[in-house]
Amino acid sequence: MTCALVMLAGCAALPPRNSPRIDVVGVQLDRVEGADAYFNVAVRLTNDGDEDFVIRALSARLAIEGENVAEATLASAPVRIAAHGSTRAELSSRTGMDQVLRAIAAAMRRGATLTPPGARPTLRYAIDGTATLDGGYRLRFAHAGDIGDVPR
Repeated sequence: MTCALVMLAGCAALPPRNSPRIDVVGVQLDRVEGADAYFNVAVRLTNDGDEDFVIRALSARLAIEGENVAEATLASAPVRIAAHGSTRAELSSRTGMDQVLRAIAAAMRRGATLTPPGARPTLRYAIDGTATLDGGYRLRFAHAGDIGDVPR
């Protein structure tokens, strides 16, 4: 009996047959309030399998210009992804303006503020995180890009 329970507990962390795919759509500065900056991270969750998936948690480290600035977490959990379907989810984070200013200084050092007329400077971001599925399996994801408008 104990052996069977141990085996069942071990199976809970096994990867599903067709894991869902997590694509970061983009990162956007939502707002600045006082000494805090709020960022939104939009993700597209895709399920090519024959079974529904439930994502219990989604969390990621947000770095801007190589500076770790915040932890982003799923704004509304859990998220269900239907079989052969996709859905959009949003992670949110809050950080201090001191971290944002360090990231802007790093962008200035790399020359991001030297842009042609009419172009606007960009900030680079990197996301590294995990999604926790029903049953406890953790699925890693990562993406890098430029902060900007997120398609709706």
